[in-house]
Amino acid sequence: MPSQFRAWAQLVRIPNTLTACADVFAGFTLAAGGWWLLSGIVGSLVACAAASVCLYWAGMVLNDVNDVVVDTAQRRNGPLVRGIISVETARVAGWGLLVTGIALAALSAYVLPSTDQSAPRWIVGATAGVLAASIVAYDSWLKATLIGPLLMGLCRAFNLLLGFSLGSCIEWQNELDWYSLAIATVGHFSFVVGITLAARREGLLQQSSVRLAWSWASSVFGVIAIALCSAWSINRPLRLDPTGLFPILVFLLALPWLRRAVVSIQSPGVATLVPAIKQAILTIIFLDAAIALQFGGNLPGIMVCSLAIPTLALSRIFRVT
Repeated sequence: MPSQFRAWAQLVRIPNTLTACADVFAGFTLAAGGWWLLSGIVGSLVACAAASVCLYWAGMVLNDVNDVVVDTAQRRNGPLVRGIISVETARVAGWGLLVTGIALAALSAYVLPSTDQSAPRWIVGATAGVLAASIVAYDSWLKATLIGPLLMGLCRAFNLLLGFSLGSCIEWQNELDWYSLAIATVGHFSFVVGITLAARREGLLQQSSVRLAWSWASSVFGVIAIALCSAWSINRPLRLDPTGLFPILVFLLALPWLRRAVVSIQSPGVATLVPAIKQAILTIIFLDAAIALQFGGNLPGIMVCSLAIPTLALSRIFRVT
C-alpha cells in the first residue's frame, strides 16, 4: 500500500468513516421512514452521506492540524508528526473538505425528486453549515476545555440532523416525528460526549476509574435515550414494540461495548480503554441500524448494520483513534 495513501487514510481515521453515513441514514428514516421505497431517492441520499463523510474527514484532519504541536511533544505516531503529510497541506485539505461537505449537502436537497415545493430545502445546507461550525469550534483551543466533549457531541447530533433535514423535505406536509428525533438526538449527543471524555487521556497513561465511570455513564444515558426514542412516536408504523422489543434490541447491540467499558473502569489503562473506545465507535453503527430498522423497516436496518463489516475490516488495517 503506497505510504501517501496510507498516511491520508490514517489522517482521516478511515475505519470510522461509515459511522457518519450511518447517522445520515438513521436520521433520514426518522423523517421519511422506508426510504428504499421512494423513487429516485438513492442519488440524493448518497450525496448527503458523501457530504457527511467530507465533513467527518475535515474534522479529523483539522483535529490533527490543531494538535500537531502536542502530538509531536508526546511522540504520537501520526502522519503530520512524521512529516509524511505537511501541516499546511493538511490544513488546506481540511478546509476544502468542509466547503465540499456543505456544497454536497445543499446539492443533495436540490436533486431530491418529487418533494413538496414548499419544503425549505435550504435547511439541509444550513444544517451542514452548523455541523461544519461545530467541527471548527471543536478543532480549536476549545477542545481542551470543558466545552470540548460537548462540541464533539454536537457534531454527532448535527450529523443525525443532517439526514433528518433531508428526509423532512419529503415529509414536510405531514407531521414530522419531532419527539423521536429529539430523544434520538440527545442519545447520540450523550453517547459521543461519553466516548470523548473517556478518550481524553488515552495516550498519556493517566486513567482514573472514577473519571471513566462518569464518562461511560454519559454513554449509557445515550443508549437509554436511543432505546426510548420511539416510545412517543407519532404517525409512524414501527417495526418493533417501542417499549419492549426495541429497547431490548438496543441494549443487546450495546452490550459488547458495555462489557469493555466496565473492564476499562475496573482496570484503567490504555490496554483496556482503547478496545472500549473502538467498540463504542462501532456501536454507533449498530444504534443507527436499530433506528433505521424501527422507523424504516428491515431493509434500511440491514443496510445500515452491514456498514459494520467494512468498518471492522478497515479497523484491522488502520488505527481507529
